[in-house]
Amino acid sequence: MATQTEGWAAGLQLAALSLQRHPDAAGLAATFSGSHRYVLDYLTSEVLELQPEPVRTFLLETSVLERLCGALCDAVTGRSDGQVMLETIERANLFLVPLDEVRGWWRYHHLFADLLRTGCRRGNHSARWC
Repeated sequence: MATQTEGWAAGLQLAALSLQRHPDAAGLAATFSGSHRYVLDYLTSEVLELQPEPVRTFLLETSVLERLCGALCDAVTGRSDGQVMLETIERANLFLVPLDEVRGWWRYHHLFADLLRTGCRRGNHSARWC
C-alpha cells in the first residue's frame, strides 16, 4: 500500500480502512487505486471540488499525460498558461510531484491521477480531452 499511496498519510489511512472491511485484503492491496471509493470520495470532495473551475478543468484535461511540462500542457489544453498553472498547482500542494529541480517536469500523484482519469471516463466534467 505504501507504493500506491506514495507515502501520503491520508491515503494510507484510507487504504487501511478499506483493508479492514474487505474480505480479500491481498487482492485489494494489489488493485488499490484512486478509483477506490474511499479515495475517490475523499479526493473529489476535499480536493477537486474545492478548486476554481479553471484549475479543475486544467487538472482534468492534463490527466491524460504521464508527465507534464508547460508546453505539453499548452498543446493538450489549447491554453498558453501551462507553466503558470503547474507552478500554481504545485504551490497549492495539489498532488503534483516534481520530476526535476528546475520546475520543468512534473507528474500527478498516482492516486490523484487515477481519480482524474476516472472522472474523465465517467464524463463528470466539461473537459474536452476526456
